[in-house]
Amino acid sequence: MADLAEHEERAIRDYVNGQSPPDDQAGLVQRVRGQRILGRTHEVFDVHCSKTRWWVITDPMNLYLQTDFPEAEQALIFHIGLGAFLAERSRAELPIEDEEHVTAPWRRYRDALEVMNEAGEAEDFQSVGIKCRDALIALGKLYQSADWIGELSEPPKVADFKGWGAIYAERLSKDRVRNYVKALVEKTWDLTVALQHNSNATPFDADLVLEATAHLISTLGRLVRRHLDGEPERCPRCESYRLDEDIEHDDERRGFDVSMVCAACGWRSERQFISWNEHFEGTRLLEYLAGPGTGISDRLHRGESQPCTT
Repeated sequence: MADLAEHEERAIRDYVNGQSPPDDQAGLVQRVRGQRILGRTHEVFDVHCSKTRWWVITDPMNLYLQTDFPEAEQALIFHIGLGAFLAERSRAELPIEDEEHVTAPWRRYRDALEVMNEAGEAEDFQSVGIKCRDALIALGKLYQSADWIGELSEPPKVADFKGWGAIYAERLSKDRVRNYVKALVEKTWDLTVALQHNSNATPFDADLVLEATAHLISTLGRLVRRHLDGEPERCPRCESYRLDEDIEHDDERRGFDVSMVCAACGWRSERQFISWNEHFEGTRLLEYLAGPGTGISDRLHRGESQPCTT
């Protein structure tokens, strides 16, 4: 079992302390296990507080009393089940960093989900296909004027989703990923049209189209985000992707140190100190905090108390 890096231990401790009363703060933090399930790695930590003891499980992070779950495996099973339940409830949600790139088609996809929630007959399931088709058309229209499209000698018609989808795949991906996205574009469109005209449509047919449509929209959102953000950084020492931003608060200097740290080899970039005033300078938040009626205007100017970012 890999050693627990300092910044990882601090992140777990800060999380537990944020969920606990002041007289029951975290002490010992130990990694118990890590298990990859359905493509997601869940890390389990044993955290000793002054009065209680917790299991902390990641992705997403949550904590469970050990009096309720004496064994770590019990807590992990509950955590995964809870995650699956919440995933079904959040079927209409995308990570905000992806959704912001596909807002219009995702809104139409939510319309399809609403139709599905009320569907009971074949014609209702056909309507799901129509809504999904509308979402794909909106997806095809989304980036027709984007700079990264470049010059097109013969651009497809505005509503030609397959044509624009193939162009998006060409511009945003390469090699096997490109072939995969092109296949997604073609086959997903064919599925939606087939459902629309299927007078014997079933709930299974509609669910299949919903899942395919959501996957294609989210895939394009991720491709656009990757194009705009660039490739992820790698550790200059060991080339690991496990780089994290580490923030250490410094109350005496009224600010915080920021550095990048590699969880694989321990490499750390040079620390940069940022004062609270510098961090909030020019922002509306500072104007609000220093404004009349807040009770802290004078304290901010005297440097007696500064806001916290986390």
